[in-house]
Amino acid sequence: MASARGANRAGGRQEDFGPKKRSRTDIAEEGDRGKEVRKEINNRGGGIALFWRNTDNCSIINYSTNHISAKIEELNHREWAFTGFYGYPDISRRRDSWNFIRSLANQISLPWCIMGDFNDILHSDEKKGRATRPNWLIKGFRQAIQDVELIDIHMEGYPFTWFKSLGTTRAVEEKLDQALATNSWMQLFPNARLENLVAPSSDHFPILLDRTPEVRSHRVERSFKFENAWRIEEGVNDVVQGSWPCRTGNNVMEKLANCAEDLTHWSKTHCHKIQTEIEHCRKQLSRCRTIHGIQDEAYFDNMRQKLNHLLIQEDMFWRQRAKNHWFRDGDLNTKFFHAAATSRKKVNKILSLENNEGFRTTDEGGMRAIAKEYFEELFENHESIRSPVTNMLNQVIDHEDNVQLTSPFCREEFKEAMFSMQPDKCPGPDGFNPGFYQHF
Repeated sequence: MASARGANRAGGRQEDFGPKKRSRTDIAEEGDRGKEVRKEINNRGGGIALFWRNTDNCSIINYSTNHISAKIEELNHREWAFTGFYGYPDISRRRDSWNFIRSLANQISLPWCIMGDFNDILHSDEKKGRATRPNWLIKGFRQAIQDVELIDIHMEGYPFTWFKSLGTTRAVEEKLDQALATNSWMQLFPNARLENLVAPSSDHFPILLDRTPEVRSHRVERSFKFENAWRIEEGVNDVVQGSWPCRTGNNVMEKLANCAEDLTHWSKTHCHKIQTEIEHCRKQLSRCRTIHGIQDEAYFDNMRQKLNHLLIQEDMFWRQRAKNHWFRDGDLNTKFFHAAATSRKKVNKILSLENNEGFRTTDEGGMRAIAKEYFEELFENHESIRSPVTNMLNQVIDHEDNVQLTSPFCREEFKEAMFSMQPDKCPGPDGFNPGFYQHF
């Protein structure tokens, strides 16, 4: 998919959004190497184009001056839809772009990926330099994406795709180019990889979406992670209380390690798949309701309480993975919310590392060596003289303050710091998050 920057220069209301049927002027030639579809903007030279190989089974669904949609059939007969998109750069027409994305989503029932220059950003940190983008523009684009349950495919490499006036005080960079997909598309291509490439002349960096990249087969042993959903599971208190005092010694780290081991064994037999249990409870409740009414009221009430308990656990499970800012957007327990949390999990994976010489590797052993070398150099003792700097500073802390600052930490200070944290924050090296310490 390619878009010409001449589209930015055309200006005005050249043509309303809307899919069109193909015509001879819009469909370019079929050559030995592949096929292409081009759409010009009022014959001004700007526009968008979609190219594909002869070996690909691709058919055009519809197109306009701002999009081309195609259906792709894989060799295994899986079908999905792709849309190359160009959003209006004028602020006055931004809502037209958002509504057109909603319109396209209503027309496509296949697993769908939409990619291109949206001329919009999803978050404020996707822009650097000059004035910040108005909040209503960010919220408007994000709302359109959430309305059609699209997921932002994480982009590797440099975080911005467009730049202007680099090297000056007016420099600005933004992530205007995105790749978004539905949950069904993400399930078809769970390892899809989006990469930010380089370009010699354009003010846009090209982005490359590889839907089936090679995945390292090396399996890393999973470390212990405390699940906040366990806190309301029956029996977890007994496990922790029984594990803690029965071990010899007073070393806290050893006690935590032993507690983690006991919780791991306990969870394998007591904590099953939450979603499976939720569906089981719903089926049981449906069976209780017959044409003659509810036959066993005690069993019915018991199943309702169990279902409510499981739903609370499910909320805690996804909150821990997706972080609580998603809850403020009202995405609790929707397919989009779950898929977004799963997509966030992919961001936490390290796929490649680059050493000081600029050499990049994806090999497991090579990445370990680079990480080891980096931290060894970072924490290595370096001889330095501090007195020239410290002698220039005026003393502002008196002896009484210094005694208080250097005094040992007390129990109350530890407790205050721990209870001021969100329970869903990342766990420490021991695998226990703040929620564990706050509960027990």
